Amino acid sequence: MFPFRDAWGDRLIRHPQFIEQARRFMHVIACVVDGLDPDLDTGSRGSAAQRLVRLGRKHVTIEGFLPDYFDVFTRAILSVWKQELKDDYTDETGDAWATLFAFLINNLKIGYEAEFKVRYMDENKR
Repeated sequence: MFPFRDAWGDRLIRHPQFIEQARRFMHVIACVVDGLDPDLDTGSRGSAAQRLVRLGRKHVTIEGFLPDYFDVFTRAILSVWKQELKDDYTDETGDAWATLFAFLINNLKIGYEAEFKVRYMDENKR
């Protein structure tokens, strides 16, 4: 799935494609944060959500990608956030990031499931 999947440590963090993936990820986070509105907790379907749904749809075409990876990624990134923030990590900080990632991942899943249905479930009906 990722051309850098066999790289570890310094080799991984210097791998150009890993750096590009990290840049894309941080761009998504910035877009979500910039697009936050007071209705985040109620499942607002604003422009940030729509972009995430479109991005989720694209994940269907990634060879080897499984929808379970969304949840694995969430657990991993929240763990990394806690490790990196160290003393600046509080319950409030953790809850805020967990809420943001729930919003992000839920919308990615909506897009993934919709595209999967169009491509594979409807295909079986033909």
